[in-house]
Amino acid sequence: MHLAGLLSDLLLSLWRGTMDCAASDNVDSWEWRVMHGDVWEAHGAAVAAAGIYLPGSFDRRPRNIAEKINTGYKTWEFQLYLFGLAPALTYGLLPEPYWLNYCRLVAGFRIICQHRIARSDLQRAQIILGEWELEFEELYYQRRQDRIHFIRPCAHQVNHLVTEAIQKGLPVCYAQWTMERTIGNLGQEIRQPSEPYANLSREGVRRSQVNALKAMLPELDEPPESFPAGAVDLGDGYVLLRKRDRRSAYPQGAEKHAITLFLNEPAPKIFKWARLKLPNGQIARSHWRESLKSMHATKPLRVSRNVKFSLDGVIRFGEVRYFTQLATETVGNDIGETEWSFINVAVISLFSRPDNELLELSSHVVASCAYYGDDDIRVIDIKSITDVVAMVPHRPRLPSGAVEDRFFMVEKPGLDVASFGILPVDDAVEGEESDNDLDDAMDRQ
Repeated sequence: MHLAGLLSDLLLSLWRGTMDCAASDNVDSWEWRVMHGDVWEAHGAAVAAAGIYLPGSFDRRPRNIAEKINTGYKTWEFQLYLFGLAPALTYGLLPEPYWLNYCRLVAGFRIICQHRIARSDLQRAQIILGEWELEFEELYYQRRQDRIHFIRPCAHQVNHLVTEAIQKGLPVCYAQWTMERTIGNLGQEIRQPSEPYANLSREGVRRSQVNALKAMLPELDEPPESFPAGAVDLGDGYVLLRKRDRRSAYPQGAEKHAITLFLNEPAPKIFKWARLKLPNGQIARSHWRESLKSMHATKPLRVSRNVKFSLDGVIRFGEVRYFTQLATETVGNDIGETEWSFINVAVISLFSRPDNELLELSSHVVASCAYYGDDDIRVIDIKSITDVVAMVPHRPRLPSGAVEDRFFMVEKPGLDVASFGILPVDDAVEGEESDNDLDDAMDRQ
């Protein structure tokens, strides 16, 4: 079974008090048993409510875990829940020592799930996961013979993830779903009913040879698919995608002020663009179109307009108002003619920097930010955007004692973790309607 599913089952069975309890032990004495009754039901509802804030590129969103945990809850749902949503949703719910221990597991697991890991990150993950395992035994097992079954093999496996990554490669290369997909693909290529295992072995060898050739000579790989009509290739993997304004117009209000400051000259007329394809395959959308689509959608739309980007060398988060190309006048050429060029930008409503105390307390797992809205709009270079992220609303009691409405950030597992999946452009996501269907409906009205 997948490690994420095994860890989820271990922790939830402890937090819910469903773990086998010896006659010499007492479930009521487990101070970590907090998820039962109405608390468990409310927690499941919070998980389901958070699902619409996960972008479509995150694939299947977690359902109500209180209702669906025993009825086909998928491993990917467990991974998004345990290593994405639950650290913030269990803050203030789990007793602090157990929550801090859990955050260490999440911090290390997020690092090890990346597709690229720096040596320094591997060293940090080894320290964090080693501390988690030792502390886990001290907090839950407590060296009691009647609790030895709390220490399942998956708890020990976590401590070997880094050494296995050094010896074999990144876990994403040999995870169970990777192996299942590979076996399925190879099985589909077998056409002869006789000697299936020999044929399967031969297909595996051929696949390895083809992959090796493509790695050495990338030009042998198939060319990328063409972009949709009207798309603009900006280079470096960034592509502007429609919808686009039919007519140019002057920006208004705070957006006009931000563009004026960015250009250091009066804001020109602009065409708004709805979407941007990033080099990692994610599609960043915009408040401009998502707010319009929500009025015509039959199901709640999943928010895909929050992005991670670099601003003055610092990782920040923001909500995309829209993308645009700003026409700027450049120095005249040799014959005195004025030349014009476009600057590709995104108009962003900033979130604050994460609360530093909570960030440090959670081993840099819970990044809780305030939303500035119209009070802080910036214009940024499109190519400073790296990922589409989820910003999920919550109302925590911060370590300072303040209670306020904020948003916590969730990144898609596998992408580069912030240091303080690819959907076809026109395909609908579960819980979404396709852009073309909704845009066409709006255009007809």
